Amino acid sequence: MSADVWDVIVVGAGPAGGMAAQTAARAGLRTLMVEEHPEIGAPAHCSGKLSLHAFREFDLLPSLARTALRAASLYAPDGGVARVRRGEVDSYVVDRDHFDRWLADRAAEAGCEIMLGVRARRARREDGAVILEAERRGGTLALRAGVVIDAEGARTLLPASLGIAPRRALIHGLQYEMEGLRLESDDEPELYFGRGWAPGFFAWIMPLGASAGRVGLCIDPRLTRRPPVYYLERLIAEHPVTARRVRGARLVRKLVGRIPVLGSRAPSYAPGFLIAGDAAGQVKATSGGGIYFSLVAGRLAAEAAAAMIAGDGEAGTRYEAAWRSRFGRELRFTTVVRKMLNALPDPDLSRVIGAIGANPLLQRAIEQHGDTQYQSRLLLPVLTQALRSWKEMRLAPAVLRALLRGLLTADGEEPAASGSIVTEKV
Repeated sequence: MSADVWDVIVVGAGPAGGMAAQTAARAGLRTLMVEEHPEIGAPAHCSGKLSLHAFREFDLLPSLARTALRAASLYAPDGGVARVRRGEVDSYVVDRDHFDRWLADRAAEAGCEIMLGVRARRARREDGAVILEAERRGGTLALRAGVVIDAEGARTLLPASLGIAPRRALIHGLQYEMEGLRLESDDEPELYFGRGWAPGFFAWIMPLGASAGRVGLCIDPRLTRRPPVYYLERLIAEHPVTARRVRGARLVRKLVGRIPVLGSRAPSYAPGFLIAGDAAGQVKATSGGGIYFSLVAGRLAAEAAAAMIAGDGEAGTRYEAAWRSRFGRELRFTTVVRKMLNALPDPDLSRVIGAIGANPLLQRAIEQHGDTQYQSRLLLPVLTQALRSWKEMRLAPAVLRALLRGLLTADGEEPAASGSIVTEKV
């Protein structure tokens, strides 16, 4: 067993890990980033939607974006549709493999060393340091650091080895990147709702240009025994809109992954140990989006690591306070909304989407105040506009019941609507 000593070891080369490694190395810390896969960014497993906030705050290159988004179509379970279109670009779509490699290159340029094919197994404390035990090429490694930043992603091993219990639920995703799609617009993602299509979440077509895109979905395994591939193949074959979009298209590649939703990990730190990104559950439960929050948390974690190494005993506490101040409200808000959506029967969800499609003033409120990164900003304008219409008031009892359920279960497990796993009849 070999032993190496570092100021900071970052585990995982995704957005949180890449930003943490870059920030730590630029601060002059001897930094190592380890990645379990033999290639950074592979396998890709994300739709790649990244908000305008990230490009502005982190000076991301415009060339990283494949397409710009400014609109969305919401397809209800009953086939109805509501469309919203903003006056300016809201988000971009990136290739996560290329994006992650770009971040790693910036970290390497700053002086970070990168080791690939290193599978972290556990962490332990020893003489004021943290020992990362890992495997590589059939052998074992013992890497020693003042601070370990855990950016493992959705599936984590290290926190439990240091006594930090998870408080998350994992949804399972699958998407097909395809060429030759028949899209209506190259700046308008299409979202498909309904328990029969994607129980516990939704399906989508994410455009990558005029005729290319990613067709995918996520499911909550607590609500169905069927795998994501069953639902995606059924969506492609049977959904009246998706089937038309996909007809004649060519499959380029498949992307799979798990996303932690419905609760962030608390605490997100321990002596000599910080958790960032998906590993900390820093993901919006409504959409599964977490790249921007991962970048923010990665930078904050690296800054906290520098303070820890300098002897600041409160650095971990301040790290958690800092990221919760930046986006903790969004995590809680989207958790409540996700549980509310999951509690709404399909007919009621169809009525909600129908109300958006039929009410120009409600659409305008969403278009003017909508921000896919900070979704809580929509709450007051949308509620205000809905309360002005007696038609939307008829939806209030069902929505309020679902909202109450979301609030009551925001910090706990969400049972299936029937009290057991849902089984679908085909």
